[in-house]
Amino acid sequence: MASAEQDNGSASKLKTNLEGVLSPLGRQVESFQLLDFRGKEHSLESFQHYPVLVVAFLGTECPLVKLYGPRLQAMADELETKGVGFVGINANSQDSVTEMAAFARRHDITFPMLKDLGNRVADQMGAVRTPEVFVLDQKRVVRYWGRIDDQYGVGYVRQAPEQHDLKNAIEELLAGKEVSSPVNTAVGCFIGRVREPDLHAEVTYSNQIARIFQKHCVECHRAGEIAPFELAQYDEVAGWANMIEEVVRQQRMPPWFASPEHGHFGNDRSMSDEEKQQIYDWVAAGAPEGNPADLPEPQTYVTGWQLPREPDFVAPISEEPFKVAAEGT
Repeated sequence: MASAEQDNGSASKLKTNLEGVLSPLGRQVESFQLLDFRGKEHSLESFQHYPVLVVAFLGTECPLVKLYGPRLQAMADELETKGVGFVGINANSQDSVTEMAAFARRHDITFPMLKDLGNRVADQMGAVRTPEVFVLDQKRVVRYWGRIDDQYGVGYVRQAPEQHDLKNAIEELLAGKEVSSPVNTAVGCFIGRVREPDLHAEVTYSNQIARIFQKHCVECHRAGEIAPFELAQYDEVAGWANMIEEVVRQQRMPPWFASPEHGHFGNDRSMSDEEKQQIYDWVAAGAPEGNPADLPEPQTYVTGWQLPREPDFVAPISEEPFKVAAEGT
Protein backbone atom coordinates (compact mmCIF):
# COMPACT_ATOMS: atom_id res chain seq x y z
CA MET A 1 0.00 0.00 0.00
CA ALA A 2 1.28 3.46 -0.86
CA SER A 3 0.32 6.82 0.53
CA ALA A 4 0.41 10.27 -1.01
CA GLU A 5 0.12 13.86 0.15
CA GLN A 6 -1.95 16.52 -1.54
CA ASP A 7 0.06 19.38 -3.04
CA ASN A 8 -2.14 22.50 -2.94
CA GLY A 9 -4.55 21.17 -5.53
CA SER A 10 -1.89 19.98 -7.97
CA ALA A 11 -0.62 16.48 -8.63
CA SER A 12 1.48 15.09 -5.81
CA LYS A 13 5.17 14.63 -6.52
CA LEU A 14 5.12 11.30 -4.74
CA LYS A 15 5.20 8.24 -6.94
CA THR A 16 3.36 5.00 -6.46
CA ASN A 17 5.38 2.07 -5.21
CA LEU A 18 4.88 0.05 -8.40
CA GLU A 19 4.19 2.20 -11.43
CA GLY A 20 6.47 5.22 -11.13
CA VAL A 21 3.83 7.73 -12.26
CA LEU A 22 2.86 10.99 -10.60
CA SER A 23 -0.06 10.75 -8.23
CA PRO A 24 -3.21 12.54 -9.44
CA LEU A 25 -4.40 13.19 -5.88
CA GLY A 26 -5.59 16.75 -5.37
CA ARG A 27 -5.79 17.38 -9.12
CA GLN A 28 -9.01 18.64 -10.69
CA VAL A 29 -9.97 16.46 -13.65
CA GLU A 30 -10.37 18.35 -16.91
CA SER A 31 -13.61 18.01 -18.81
CA PHE A 32 -13.82 15.33 -21.49
CA GLN A 33 -16.28 14.10 -24.11
CA LEU A 34 -16.42 10.39 -24.91
CA LEU A 35 -18.88 8.08 -26.65
CA ASP A 36 -20.34 5.01 -25.00
CA PHE A 37 -20.63 1.73 -26.90
CA ARG A 38 -24.10 2.78 -28.12
CA GLY A 39 -22.71 5.95 -29.71
CA LYS A 40 -24.11 8.36 -27.10
CA GLU A 41 -21.80 11.19 -26.05
CA HIS A 42 -21.04 11.78 -22.38
CA SER A 43 -18.99 14.56 -20.82
CA LEU A 44 -17.75 15.04 -17.30
CA GLU A 45 -20.58 17.54 -16.89
CA SER A 46 -23.09 14.79 -17.70
CA PHE A 47 -22.53 13.55 -14.15
CA GLN A 48 -22.64 16.93 -12.38
CA HIS A 49 -25.72 15.95 -10.37
CA TYR A 50 -23.58 13.45 -8.43
CA PRO A 51 -21.67 14.99 -5.48
CA VAL A 52 -19.25 12.03 -5.69
CA LEU A 53 -18.21 10.38 -8.95
CA VAL A 54 -16.32 7.11 -9.34
CA VAL A 55 -14.37 6.80 -12.59
CA ALA A 56 -13.38 3.18 -13.21
CA PHE A 57 -10.89 2.22 -15.91
CA LEU A 58 -11.91 -1.18 -17.20
CA GLY A 59 -11.16 -3.61 -20.02
CA THR A 60 -13.06 -6.52 -21.47
CA GLU A 61 -10.61 -9.42 -21.02
CA CYS A 62 -8.53 -8.78 -17.91
CA PRO A 63 -9.41 -11.49 -15.36
CA LEU A 64 -9.60 -9.02 -12.48
CA VAL A 65 -11.95 -6.74 -14.42
CA LYS A 66 -14.29 -9.68 -14.94
CA LEU A 67 -14.33 -10.19 -11.17
CA TYR A 68 -14.68 -6.55 -10.19
CA GLY A 69 -17.03 -5.28 -12.91
CA PRO A 70 -20.12 -6.81 -11.25
CA ARG A 71 -18.95 -5.55 -7.86
CA LEU A 72 -18.75 -2.00 -9.17
CA GLN A 73 -22.27 -2.34 -10.56
CA ALA A 74 -23.54 -3.57 -7.19
CA MET A 75 -21.92 -0.55 -5.52
CA ALA A 76 -23.43 1.77 -8.13
CA ASP A 77 -26.90 0.36 -7.43
CA GLU A 78 -26.43 0.66 -3.68
CA LEU A 79 -25.02 4.19 -3.67
CA GLU A 80 -27.17 5.83 -6.35
CA THR A 81 -29.59 7.27 -3.78
CA LYS A 82 -26.68 8.66 -1.75
CA GLY A 83 -25.50 10.80 -4.65
CA VAL A 84 -22.65 8.63 -5.91
CA GLY A 85 -22.29 8.12 -9.66
CA PHE A 86 -20.23 5.54 -11.53
CA VAL A 87 -18.77 5.68 -15.02
CA GLY A 88 -16.53 3.15 -16.74
CA ILE A 89 -13.82 4.12 -19.23
CA ASN A 90 -12.17 1.67 -21.61
CA ALA A 91 -8.84 2.98 -22.93
CA ASN A 92 -7.56 -0.34 -24.31
CA SER A 93 -6.53 -0.17 -27.95
CA GLN A 94 -7.35 -3.88 -28.35
CA ASP A 95 -10.96 -3.58 -27.12
CA SER A 96 -13.66 -2.71 -29.67
CA VAL A 97 -17.00 -1.10 -28.83
CA THR A 98 -18.64 -4.38 -29.83
CA GLU A 99 -16.55 -6.19 -27.22
CA MET A 100 -17.42 -3.51 -24.68
CA ALA A 101 -21.13 -4.02 -25.34
CA ALA A 102 -20.77 -7.78 -24.99
CA PHE A 103 -18.86 -7.35 -21.72
CA ALA A 104 -21.55 -5.06 -20.30
CA ARG A 105 -24.31 -7.50 -21.24
CA ARG A 106 -22.45 -10.52 -19.88
CA HIS A 107 -21.79 -8.89 -16.51
CA ASP A 108 -25.05 -6.90 -16.23
CA ILE A 109 -23.28 -3.55 -16.12
CA THR A 110 -25.67 -0.64 -16.61
CA PHE A 111 -23.58 2.39 -15.65
CA PRO A 112 -22.14 4.20 -18.71
CA MET A 113 -19.16 2.50 -20.37
CA LEU A 114 -17.18 4.99 -22.46
CA LYS A 115 -14.51 4.41 -25.11
CA ASP A 116 -11.32 6.45 -24.66
CA LEU A 117 -9.87 6.33 -28.16
CA GLY A 118 -6.18 7.17 -28.12
CA ASN A 119 -6.20 6.89 -24.29
CA ARG A 120 -6.38 10.68 -23.91
CA VAL A 121 -8.47 10.62 -20.73
CA ALA A 122 -6.38 7.79 -19.28
CA ASP A 123 -3.27 9.89 -19.89
CA GLN A 124 -4.86 13.00 -18.40
CA MET A 125 -5.92 11.20 -15.24
CA GLY A 126 -2.79 9.07 -14.91
CA ALA A 127 -4.57 5.72 -15.15
CA VAL A 128 -2.21 2.76 -15.41
CA ARG A 129 -4.13 -0.51 -15.05
CA THR A 130 -7.52 -2.14 -15.20
CA PRO A 131 -9.41 -2.25 -12.92
CA GLU A 132 -8.37 1.09 -11.44
CA VAL A 133 -10.68 3.63 -9.84
CA PHE A 134 -10.61 7.37 -9.21
CA VAL A 135 -13.02 8.97 -6.74
CA LEU A 136 -13.83 12.60 -7.51
CA ASP A 137 -15.46 15.07 -5.15
CA GLN A 138 -18.09 17.62 -6.18
CA LYS A 139 -15.41 19.91 -7.65
CA ARG A 140 -14.10 16.86 -9.56
CA VAL A 141 -10.86 16.79 -7.62
CA VAL A 142 -9.30 13.34 -7.22
CA ARG A 143 -9.62 12.21 -3.60
CA TYR A 144 -8.95 8.48 -3.97
CA TRP A 145 -6.94 6.51 -6.53
CA GLY A 146 -6.22 2.82 -6.86
CA ARG A 147 -7.76 -0.56 -6.22
CA ILE A 148 -11.35 -1.43 -5.32
CA ASP A 149 -10.51 -3.75 -2.43
CA ASP A 150 -8.02 -6.49 -1.56
CA GLN A 151 -10.01 -9.66 -2.23
CA TYR A 152 -8.48 -10.46 -5.61
CA GLY A 153 -4.94 -9.93 -6.82
CA VAL A 154 -2.10 -11.53 -8.72
CA GLY A 155 -1.69 -15.03 -7.33
CA TYR A 156 -4.21 -14.79 -4.51
CA VAL A 157 -7.95 -14.90 -3.82
CA ARG A 158 -9.50 -14.23 -0.42
CA GLN A 159 -12.86 -15.54 0.72
CA ALA A 160 -13.88 -11.91 1.31
CA PRO A 161 -12.17 -8.50 1.26
CA GLU A 162 -10.20 -7.44 4.31
CA GLN A 163 -9.79 -3.84 3.12
CA HIS A 164 -12.77 -2.10 1.48
CA ASP A 165 -10.68 0.72 0.03
CA LEU A 166 -13.11 2.21 -2.49
CA LYS A 167 -16.15 1.87 -0.24
CA ASN A 168 -14.32 3.47 2.69
CA ALA A 169 -13.15 6.39 0.55
CA ILE A 170 -16.69 7.05 -0.68
CA GLU A 171 -18.18 6.88 2.82
CA GLU A 172 -15.56 9.29 4.18
CA LEU A 173 -16.23 11.78 1.39
CA LEU A 174 -19.99 11.58 1.91
CA ALA A 175 -19.40 12.27 5.61
CA GLY A 176 -17.35 15.37 4.78
CA LYS A 177 -14.08 13.81 5.92
CA GLU A 178 -10.66 13.53 4.34
CA VAL A 179 -9.99 10.14 2.80
CA SER A 180 -7.81 8.35 5.34
CA SER A 181 -6.14 6.02 2.83
CA PRO A 182 -6.18 7.93 -0.47
CA VAL A 183 -3.87 5.69 -2.53
CA ASN A 184 -3.86 1.91 -2.74
CA THR A 185 -1.95 0.69 -5.76
CA ALA A 186 -4.16 -1.01 -8.32
CA VAL A 187 -3.28 -4.49 -9.49
CA GLY A 188 -4.46 -5.98 -12.74
CA CYS A 189 -3.67 -5.54 -16.41
CA PHE A 190 -1.80 -2.63 -17.95
CA ILE A 191 -3.98 -0.38 -20.09
CA GLY A 192 -3.31 -1.19 -23.75
CA ARG A 193 -2.20 2.24 -24.83
CA VAL A 194 -1.76 3.41 -28.41
CA ARG A 195 1.99 3.67 -29.00
CA GLU A 196 4.34 5.09 -31.62
CA PRO A 197 6.40 2.14 -32.85
CA ASP A 198 10.01 2.42 -33.99
CA LEU A 199 9.67 1.59 -37.68
CA HIS A 200 13.39 0.79 -37.90
CA ALA A 201 13.50 -1.62 -34.97
CA GLU A 202 15.34 -4.90 -35.48
CA VAL A 203 12.76 -6.92 -33.55
CA THR A 204 9.22 -6.91 -34.96
CA TYR A 205 6.05 -8.87 -34.39
CA SER A 206 5.97 -10.29 -37.90
CA ASN A 207 9.54 -11.55 -37.78
CA GLN A 208 10.55 -12.71 -34.29
CA ILE A 209 7.65 -12.17 -31.86
CA ALA A 210 4.96 -14.09 -33.74
CA ARG A 211 7.27 -17.11 -33.82
CA ILE A 212 7.94 -16.89 -30.09
CA PHE A 213 4.22 -16.69 -29.37
CA GLN A 214 3.44 -19.60 -31.68
CA LYS A 215 5.96 -21.67 -29.77
CA HIS A 216 5.04 -20.65 -26.22
CA CYS A 217 1.67 -18.89 -26.05
CA VAL A 218 -0.90 -19.43 -28.79
CA GLU A 219 -1.63 -23.03 -27.80
CA CYS A 220 -3.59 -21.60 -24.86
CA HIS A 221 -4.12 -18.00 -26.03
CA ARG A 222 -6.53 -18.77 -28.88
CA ALA A 223 -10.26 -19.00 -29.36
CA GLY A 224 -11.91 -21.66 -27.24
CA GLU A 225 -8.93 -22.37 -25.01
CA ILE A 226 -8.22 -21.67 -21.36
CA ALA A 227 -6.34 -18.35 -21.58
CA PRO A 228 -8.42 -15.18 -21.04
CA PHE A 229 -7.51 -13.55 -24.38
CA GLU A 230 -6.08 -14.38 -27.79
CA LEU A 231 -2.50 -13.71 -28.90
CA ALA A 232 -2.68 -14.85 -32.51
CA GLN A 233 -3.07 -11.48 -34.29
CA TYR A 234 -0.91 -8.36 -34.18
CA ASP A 235 -3.69 -5.90 -33.28
CA GLU A 236 -4.58 -7.98 -30.23
CA VAL A 237 -0.99 -8.66 -29.20
CA ALA A 238 0.13 -5.03 -29.45
CA GLY A 239 -2.44 -3.93 -26.88
CA TRP A 240 -1.09 -6.48 -24.41
CA ALA A 241 2.59 -5.64 -25.01
CA ASN A 242 3.35 -4.07 -21.63
CA MET A 243 1.44 -6.78 -19.80
CA ILE A 244 3.31 -9.47 -21.73
CA GLU A 245 6.64 -7.95 -20.74
CA GLU A 246 5.63 -7.83 -17.08
CA VAL A 247 4.47 -11.45 -16.82
CA VAL A 248 7.55 -12.69 -18.70
CA ARG A 249 9.91 -10.71 -16.46
CA GLN A 250 8.13 -12.01 -13.37
CA GLN A 251 8.23 -15.56 -14.77
CA ARG A 252 4.46 -15.87 -14.44
CA MET A 253 4.19 -16.73 -18.13
CA PRO A 254 4.68 -19.06 -19.85
CA PRO A 255 3.49 -21.20 -16.91
CA TRP A 256 6.58 -23.23 -16.06
CA PHE A 257 7.88 -23.34 -12.50
CA ALA A 258 10.26 -26.32 -12.49
CA SER A 259 13.80 -25.48 -11.43
CA PRO A 260 16.47 -25.98 -14.13
CA GLU A 261 18.77 -27.23 -11.35
CA HIS A 262 16.91 -30.54 -11.29
CA GLY A 263 17.48 -31.85 -14.78
CA HIS A 264 15.73 -31.40 -18.12
CA PHE A 265 12.02 -31.87 -18.70
CA GLY A 266 10.73 -32.99 -22.08
CA ASN A 267 7.75 -30.62 -21.95
CA ASP A 268 9.72 -27.60 -20.70
CA ARG A 269 7.60 -24.54 -21.58
CA SER A 270 10.05 -21.86 -20.43
CA MET A 271 11.44 -19.23 -22.79
CA SER A 272 15.13 -18.89 -23.52
CA ASP A 273 16.97 -15.77 -22.40
CA GLU A 274 17.25 -14.74 -26.05
CA GLU A 275 13.50 -15.03 -26.57
CA LYS A 276 12.81 -13.00 -23.44
CA GLN A 277 15.22 -10.27 -24.53
CA GLN A 278 13.57 -10.07 -27.94
CA ILE A 279 10.22 -9.49 -26.23
CA TYR A 280 11.71 -6.77 -24.02
CA ASP A 281 13.35 -5.07 -27.02
CA TRP A 282 10.10 -5.28 -29.01
CA VAL A 283 8.05 -3.65 -26.25
CA ALA A 284 10.70 -0.95 -25.72
CA ALA A 285 10.50 -0.15 -29.44
CA GLY A 286 6.75 0.46 -29.24
CA ALA A 287 5.68 -3.03 -30.37
CA PRO A 288 6.28 -2.56 -34.13
CA GLU A 289 4.41 -4.84 -36.49
CA GLY A 290 7.06 -5.11 -39.19
CA ASN A 291 6.40 -6.56 -42.63
CA PRO A 292 3.43 -8.98 -42.62
CA ALA A 293 5.23 -10.90 -45.36
CA ASP A 294 7.66 -12.06 -42.66
CA LEU A 295 4.94 -13.78 -40.63
CA PRO A 296 5.36 -17.52 -40.06
CA GLU A 297 2.88 -19.97 -41.49
CA PRO A 298 -0.11 -20.46 -39.17
CA GLN A 299 0.20 -23.51 -36.97
CA THR A 300 -2.44 -26.16 -36.52
CA TYR A 301 -3.23 -26.87 -32.89
CA VAL A 302 -5.00 -29.80 -31.31
CA THR A 303 -8.59 -29.11 -30.29
CA GLY A 304 -10.40 -30.95 -27.54
CA TRP A 305 -8.48 -33.65 -25.64
CA GLN A 306 -4.79 -32.69 -25.55
CA LEU A 307 -3.03 -35.83 -24.29
CA PRO A 308 -1.67 -38.48 -26.70
CA ARG A 309 -4.65 -40.82 -26.33
CA GLU A 310 -8.24 -40.65 -25.18
CA PRO A 311 -8.98 -41.57 -21.54
CA ASP A 312 -10.21 -45.09 -20.80
CA PHE A 313 -12.94 -43.77 -18.52
CA VAL A 314 -14.44 -40.35 -17.77
CA ALA A 315 -16.15 -39.88 -14.39
CA PRO A 316 -18.52 -36.89 -14.36
CA ILE A 317 -18.44 -34.66 -11.30
CA SER A 318 -22.21 -34.68 -11.20
CA GLU A 319 -25.04 -35.93 -13.36
CA GLU A 320 -26.96 -32.75 -12.56
CA PRO A 321 -25.85 -29.09 -12.78
CA PHE A 322 -24.65 -27.60 -9.52
CA LYS A 323 -24.15 -24.04 -8.35
CA VAL A 324 -20.75 -22.45 -7.84
CA ALA A 325 -20.35 -19.33 -5.69
CA ALA A 326 -19.97 -16.21 -7.81
CA GLU A 327 -17.30 -14.82 -5.48
CA GLY A 328 -14.73 -16.02 -2.98
CA THR A 329 -12.78 -19.25 -2.92
